[in-house]
Amino acid sequence: MNKIEKLLNELCPNGVEFKNLWEIGELSNTGVDKKIRENQKEVFLLNFLDVMNNHYINKNIPSMKVTASEAEIQKCNILKNDLFITPSSENINEIGFASVAIEDMPNVCYSYHIMRFRIFNRQINPYFLRYCFDSENLRKQILKNAQGITRFGLTQPKWKNLQIPIPPLEIQEEIVKILDTFTELEAELEAELEARRRQYEYYRNKLLSFEYLKTNGGGMS
Repeated sequence: MNKIEKLLNELCPNGVEFKNLWEIGELSNTGVDKKIRENQKEVFLLNFLDVMNNHYINKNIPSMKVTASEAEIQKCNILKNDLFITPSSENINEIGFASVAIEDMPNVCYSYHIMRFRIFNRQINPYFLRYCFDSENLRKQILKNAQGITRFGLTQPKWKNLQIPIPPLEIQEEIVKILDTFTELEAELEAELEARRRQYEYYRNKLLSFEYLKTNGGGMS
């Protein structure tokens, strides 16, 4: 029996509780649009691709500059542990991607093309919740509830009613620790594979070049 199983038996003898998203935080999709207006403050914009391409968000990731009113800046701000979700796309498999803000991000607002989920339950680890959005269980819920023909998405009530497993915080933290380790290992393996691929291409191109073959006694006469 591994550590997770021991903790589940000890802390969840009757099984893990499930909650709807609306029970653990506030979902908002009233972000800022991609425009520059006079008499508004310049801000950086966290957008769809920032969320798609990054599990974790910091102030150095957003690069697009737009303007926003003071009211929008207050309403669409980004705080540490906020979760951002891709709500709709022309590709159904691109909806439901999630990223976590690892720090407060002053002078950054989120785009109206993504949703912010602000956790108000202190018994929820935001990194655990982010991993939940990668899980088969939640992916199935999202794809089952998606609607559309040329663009797919979920209605706000459907998002709010997605069900999330909520084990005790100690178990959430242990799960995050394990999954972080595998994520780091996967990144290292991908980097090694890419290095080997480049090495292969270099030697393939060198060894099969006419110049190399001629110099070393092969090739065409």
